[in-house]
Amino acid sequence: MARLIGFNTIGKTKAPFTTTGAETVLRDLQNELYTKKGERVMRPNFGCIIWDLLMDPATSEVEKLAKEDIQRILNRDPRVSEKEVKVLVLDNSISAEVIIDVIPFNSVETLYLTYTQQMEEGIS
Repeated sequence: MARLIGFNTIGKTKAPFTTTGAETVLRDLQNELYTKKGERVMRPNFGCIIWDLLMDPATSEVEKLAKEDIQRILNRDPRVSEKEVKVLVLDNSISAEVIIDVIPFNSVETLYLTYTQQMEEGIS
């Protein structure tokens, strides 16, 4: 079985900050899914375009673009296989349910993603 070790400070106030196994894979995906595309220095293709779609009208085209971008990110990671991606576009938010198979660990995991204008501005 594969052994993965990562680092995560989100939601943690003190050490240990180490992640292992499927948790590492999920955190890596969340890091890219919650980073605005082009925001990362020297990595213009890293990140997700959903932040740019938040203020667009809630249409099937926006839903399609959001779903395709999530699938693009999933397809770049050889440790996961997409099972299902559901996207819901509302007036002020975009939500997604992403079901993946984490290949090295033979586990099916679900990510629940929410994007709002307040999150982008750093307002909780």
